Amino acid sequence: MTQALYRRVYEELREAIHTGEFGVGDRFPSESEFTGRFDVSVITLKRALDLLRDDGYILRRPRLGTFVISAVATSTPFSTAPRQPLIGCVVTDFDDTFGTRVLGGLLDASNGAVNLLVKRSLGEGELEDDMVRALIQGGVRGLILQPSSSEYVPAAVLELVTQSFPVVILDRVFDGVPVSSVCSDNVAAGRLAADYLLDLGHEHVGLVTSASHVSTVADRLDGFVDAHATRHVPHDPRYEYRGVRSTTPGSKVSPDDDIAELEKFLTANAALTGLVATEYNIAVLLREAARRTNRAVPADLAIVCFDHPDAFYDRAQFRFTHIRQDQASMGREAVRMIIDQLQGPGTVQTSSLVVKLVVGDSTRVLV
Repeated sequence: MTQALYRRVYEELREAIHTGEFGVGDRFPSESEFTGRFDVSVITLKRALDLLRDDGYILRRPRLGTFVISAVATSTPFSTAPRQPLIGCVVTDFDDTFGTRVLGGLLDASNGAVNLLVKRSLGEGELEDDMVRALIQGGVRGLILQPSSSEYVPAAVLELVTQSFPVVILDRVFDGVPVSSVCSDNVAAGRLAADYLLDLGHEHVGLVTSASHVSTVADRLDGFVDAHATRHVPHDPRYEYRGVRSTTPGSKVSPDDDIAELEKFLTANAALTGLVATEYNIAVLLREAARRTNRAVPADLAIVCFDHPDAFYDRAQFRFTHIRQDQASMGREAVRMIIDQLQGPGTVQTSSLVVKLVVGDSTRVLV
């Protein structure tokens, strides 16, 4: 395997310290000088400097620069154990429906293996890019990212990928980009949700989703349409509503505004007896919209959604039939992939996790 660029820079700088080119107490040249000297990117240089810092050769002082503090490798002052690499993680948002259990999996898998630093972007692309750059500046050795969009790859991430920097995309897929990713099998999930309603006897089944441009939603739609095609059941595109906005992280749209639009959708499509909602919160909005149009769930309208809060102690909570994702495994897989890349730079893996249908109170056999 070809030696990683950052490793070559690290070894050359370490040798420069050993030979006295840079003595103890000397300040390193600027980043621009070093990137020119080694013909590498800033990201590659920072990874090399991180290794020198971890080995005890250098110390970075804010606003002053980087100084050589030892001519030999030294152990950390608090432990003789190797220092765990710092991993950055940027998620759009999280709650008890989706995200909290992913974080649990991330934290469980990182315990004793890596140190995890988590940031939340609330779906803002520009902030997301800034967070990634800030994490790199802060010395992270890998990045786990849940992007706000599957259509736009943050520029900072593209640069990391070209430098074989450890990156794992969480709950999304970037087509055509050689980057590791872990998500549920959302095509199979969309198919499973639609199949269940069709099995119950529903012939007019619709789909309601958010306005988000993410692969998760697109794949669920593909599975939904495929279920109809496989069974030779006509699918009417008018039965699709893709305009829910209040559930998107950082949205300023109120739930009441979405409910009003969903009322119009249900009124215009009175033949619908079953709906697939691509999120739990969308299902909640749909149920209220159905109530306002005098349609009871599940007597008049059956709903299958994705994910569901646990609410172990709230036995009175209305429970939707839903597709359950293995969120904890998603988090654990992301950390495993990062560790694999730390051990073998350039390793690209994809993982598609199996989903499960959980029957609740929102569906019944159509009489």
